Amino acid sequence: MHLRWLSAGLAIAVGLVAWLGFAGPARASIGVGVQANPVSLTGTAHPGASYALPSLYVVNTGTQAESMSVRVVQRTGPGLAIPGSWIRIGALSGQLPPKQSARIALELVTPADAEPGNYLGDIMVTGSTAPVAGVNFGAAAATKLEFTITPGPPGGSWLSIRAWTWWVIGGLVILAAATFGWRRSGLRIKVERKNAA
Repeated sequence: MHLRWLSAGLAIAVGLVAWLGFAGPARASIGVGVQANPVSLTGTAHPGASYALPSLYVVNTGTQAESMSVRVVQRTGPGLAIPGSWIRIGALSGQLPPKQSARIALELVTPADAEPGNYLGDIMVTGSTAPVAGVNFGAAAATKLEFTITPGPPGGSWLSIRAWTWWVIGGLVILAAATFGWRRSGLRIKVERKNAA
């Protein structure tokens, strides 16, 4: 009899532990991840030009849909600070579902008076959910952003053509103008061959 009460008590205790451990309220989590590799411009940039940066890989590591916002933040250490207005950030359409990833387009737009040098900053991604009881919950992750600006016009500018190329172009234009002028003048040169007697 005593053993029966002990086994019934043990069954109730195990049931209570199971109910508390497994039947409790489900927990939601918020999380965001970004690529480990820095976002780096291939080659150098020039003042007054725009460049497509590699896209930024983001992932929702949480258990519910999140809105993702991206911004440039300053980094302490060597390198010039990146003004946030220089980076154009593409937008995600709607919220990113749980455990899903996306790529966000980035573009560097340098002003004409951009100072040459090495620029360094961070791209920070913040994931947030709809407010619960008037409180916004969110998580953030960041990766490095870096590029170099060199003086001079952009590589695709007509001003960047080498000096000797201008001389060749000028010579061809003068030759074409002389040929056109000669034909329009009506002058002809006749070359004859005389036979020796």
